[in-house]
Amino acid sequence: MSFQTITKDGVAVVTVTNSRLDASIAPELKQVVSDVIEAGSTRIMIDLDSVQFMDSSGLGAVISSFKLTGKKGDFVICNMNESVREIFTLTHMDRLFEIYTSSDEGFARLCA
Repeated sequence: MSFQTITKDGVAVVTVTNSRLDASIAPELKQVVSDVIEAGSTRIMIDLDSVQFMDSSGLGAVISSFKLTGKKGDFVICNMNESVREIFTLTHMDRLFEIYTSSDEGFARLCA
């Protein structure tokens, strides 16, 4: 499996365990986030610590996951390496998402 999901203090942490977030696993990310939301979570953190490469399909899956959360929830991203962060910067998605350098920072924001 390409994802690990844990819930801690009401925050669903979806960790991408694959080194690539691309077309091969993008639909799975959307499904995992959808399942988390259906289970009642409204605070979601996507942890990209293992991701070394992300293409437009991966970015699209993150955007779709954010949209699934909607205005009723909170959505943050953490642990991006420089090449993944560059994709967010080049597409100006860094303006849309709350991005944190560590999972501790993201978790603190969601628990505030």
